[in-house]
Amino acid sequence: MNSQTTITKLQSINLQKPITIDLTDRLSVRLYKDCRPSCLETGVLQKGLVLLLDGRELIEEGVGFGVPVVKYEDKTFFSSSAEVSIQKTGSDCTITKAYTLDTVSLKKFGRATYIDDTLYSPARKTFQSLYLKHKKLTPLFNKVMELRDLANIKTEFITVKPRGKVIINYHCQPTAINIQADFSRVLLNKCCEVLVLNEQGSSIFQKYADSNGLALLGNKIGAWETVTADHASLQSARGQISFSLQNDRGATLFRGWERTRKRFSWAGLSYSMRPNNGSFDYSIRLDFKAK
Repeated sequence: MNSQTTITKLQSINLQKPITIDLTDRLSVRLYKDCRPSCLETGVLQKGLVLLLDGRELIEEGVGFGVPVVKYEDKTFFSSSAEVSIQKTGSDCTITKAYTLDTVSLKKFGRATYIDDTLYSPARKTFQSLYLKHKKLTPLFNKVMELRDLANIKTEFITVKPRGKVIINYHCQPTAINIQADFSRVLLNKCCEVLVLNEQGSSIFQKYADSNGLALLGNKIGAWETVTADHASLQSARGQISFSLQNDRGATLFRGWERTRKRFSWAGLSYSMRPNNGSFDYSIRLDFKAK
């Protein structure tokens, strides 16, 4: 589909409905104004671009391409509300999503009792440290997380006073998605880290490969590992579809993959940066081999 046809369709779309852009005859991307698709742990959070193959969404529990998360000394802030707009410049069309940083996570026991962060946070950090360092025990740790559900301990996202907005521009092309993240409206007081997540579903993207020759499958990819190669990709099991990112000097690139029954199902390549009020541009390369 050529750019002019795509723009004509976009102009006629009601923004209360999702925006879907065809990249090729089989590959497309979709952006929702609300928190759909609402799947598992991230169900109430805003999503970025959803990748589709033959009309099927591949995101699962992932948050999509180009989603901001900002960490502060006290809490990590997510977005549960956003505004979407479309801008036409000549033959180009850019979709913009303004993410409001208005949501934090709490652990809840039963129906009404919240767990004190001063008690839960040290235990969570210890668990995460063990989880990341001992990859051979990943199946055991996954069972522990599943047992947490049996004990009726849940993660709940609650809306709080916002700490700013992050404006994300998506420019979609047949083989690439160009993304610009604008942090100029983010409160930097006691801010520790800025993240831009790029995630789709882990049952689809099961393989990792990078320019250093490293190849990993499933749990071997790790939950949050630093990428040292110039570029890295996540691929479907048979290599039919993949997305790739460059290792940018202005940020640290991480790879991640998690699949835990009733909780997690995401595969991602995400950037971490020091707090700033500037912008960060990058591209996601898409590869699809018809079979």
